[in-house]
Amino acid sequence: YKRQISLLAVLLGSITSCDGFLDTMPDKRAEVNSLQKVKDLLVSAYPKSSALLMEEMMSDNRQDNGDKYSLPNNKMIQSFRWEDITDVDQDTPGYMWDGCYMIIAAANQALVAIRELGEPEEALPYKGEALICRAYGHFLLTNVFCMAYGNDADKDLGVPYMTAPGTSIGVKYERGTLKETYEKIDKDIEEALPLISDEAYTVPLYHFNKRAAYSFAAQFNLFYNQYEKAIKYATEAIGEDPGSLLRNMNGYSQFPSSKEYTLAFIDKDEPANLMLIGALSRWGTQYTNQRYGHNRTLCEGETIWSPAAWGHLMAYDKVLGYGDQSIFVPKMDAIFETTNAVLNTGYYRQVIFAFTSDKTLLNRAEAYILAKQYDKGVRDLQYWCKAKVAAQIPDMESLNTFYEKTVDPKTNGKPLNPKFDIESGLQTNLLKAVLHARRIETVHEGERWLDIKRFGLKITRELYGESPIVLESHDLRKAIQIPAAVVSAGICLLYTSPSPRD
Repeated sequence: YKRQISLLAVLLGSITSCDGFLDTMPDKRAEVNSLQKVKDLLVSAYPKSSALLMEEMMSDNRQDNGDKYSLPNNKMIQSFRWEDITDVDQDTPGYMWDGCYMIIAAANQALVAIRELGEPEEALPYKGEALICRAYGHFLLTNVFCMAYGNDADKDLGVPYMTAPGTSIGVKYERGTLKETYEKIDKDIEEALPLISDEAYTVPLYHFNKRAAYSFAAQFNLFYNQYEKAIKYATEAIGEDPGSLLRNMNGYSQFPSSKEYTLAFIDKDEPANLMLIGALSRWGTQYTNQRYGHNRTLCEGETIWSPAAWGHLMAYDKVLGYGDQSIFVPKMDAIFETTNAVLNTGYYRQVIFAFTSDKTLLNRAEAYILAKQYDKGVRDLQYWCKAKVAAQIPDMESLNTFYEKTVDPKTNGKPLNPKFDIESGLQTNLLKAVLHARRIETVHEGERWLDIKRFGLKITRELYGESPIVLESHDLRKAIQIPAAVVSAGICLLYTSPSPRD
């Protein structure tokens, strides 16, 4: 499973997006000779690319509403149909691959500069930031291009883990296994956490501040099946009683426009926002698509208005939509950044909620349940229900009973088939409750796709005028194919034909 690729292919992916970077970085690297320049360089160590569009379109949060509505762009069609994505611009695998290795390169160069400065004490927070940015970049890559971590992690393909800046063309690197990649991410996180300091940042929300760093560590360890560490780090991020840190949805339904709703969601003073990222993405202009929409059937059966043990969520009474075909929570919007006013050219930017208190809470609830600390997992679900203005606050018995009866594989009753051990009965039912809550909490954000991968959910996609297509529990199409330019350099494919393999 180990394959070698050239450093050039890793950094390039698609040459048009990165040639300027390769042309200019060597000179700039030589000039990173002060702490201020290290700080400036680390601004580049955060994602400028996003997988939101691909992941959300691949998930079961979308349905085909028929040919009355026009088809969206090619990458949305291919994502929806679980096909290889051939575009190379924003919101594509190539853009994601390049973007992640760009932030990894910036983090690595910052670490070199800090070593050359003699690692003075005042540089240690930036060393921590660089280490955790490097870990985060590789983690994002595994979420997109790898299978979920589980019993086959020592066989599944990982991604090349870059620990030094590339200075030579033609150097070969091994892709390695997913287990090896996770071990390296874990090492970087553990070294970084004690070094992170909020005092190092003017606006901590836009950096890996302490809460965000521990939130990331919790999510990673949950995905790594290290439940006690996930619990520990989530608690460091949000505390034992996180009520005051959760997004209180009481007032959101009162906003007169989607713009005000969005601005409230991305407010830097919103305590639920632990880290925000401004990525280059058109998703905020496209998630309202009607052909492959988040429609009323989904809303009433599976997402924001769906039956649940907590009853009606009043926080989502008022949302927006284009008829019944596209109903959306206006938590995001794309902002156009003009590069040439005469030609009206530029890029769309999207604010991404990288880490929030609510998502961290649900990660901890899942970790508690997987660690068989059921009462604490239920308590965290109750915190979430209160923040979302639930009609009733469920207890363990009502959660267990509701999801025991929810067995329809077309809804939130999909069987769980992860590549790690869970027990039927109470544990499975409580996990379904967490996945249901997370599906609502992260609607439009792509994170449902990660649960589909991790818990081996099978999806049957109904297509207008065609036979349904099926994504099996551990279908290799759940790992997005790596960019064609990297494949041509010799890296191994996850699958070699358009037909699914389970």
